[in-house]
Amino acid sequence: MGTGIWLNYAFVLLVVGLMLLGLYALARGLGRARMLVGVQQKLVSVVDSTALGPQTTLFVVKAGEKFLLVGGGAGHLATLAEIPGDEVSGWMDHQKALYEAQGAGLRRLFPGVKTPK
Repeated sequence: MGTGIWLNYAFVLLVVGLMLLGLYALARGLGRARMLVGVQQKLVSVVDSTALGPQTTLFVVKAGEKFLLVGGGAGHLATLAEIPGDEVSGWMDHQKALYEAQGAGLRRLFPGVKTPK
């Protein structure tokens, strides 16, 4: 009787783990989609960002046709460099390919779900 309880407990943990993994993958995919759509439709947008410390963040900002590396922290922003557009375009193409591959994988897992056109 004690073994059955542990098997049920392990099964519940496995199911919860798979659900969390699915939510994580979904959130990552939605983040990529938002980034790809947002950058293409806006004049000024944040392409990517990363935290360097508790109050310091590094941003890649698209302004018109230029891509800028901007540092922010302690209440101010500073332009650090201009990034060549072809470098950012290559990265964005790679992100788009990852997003499409992830979407294809989800469509294989859930074939009955309709996708918007």
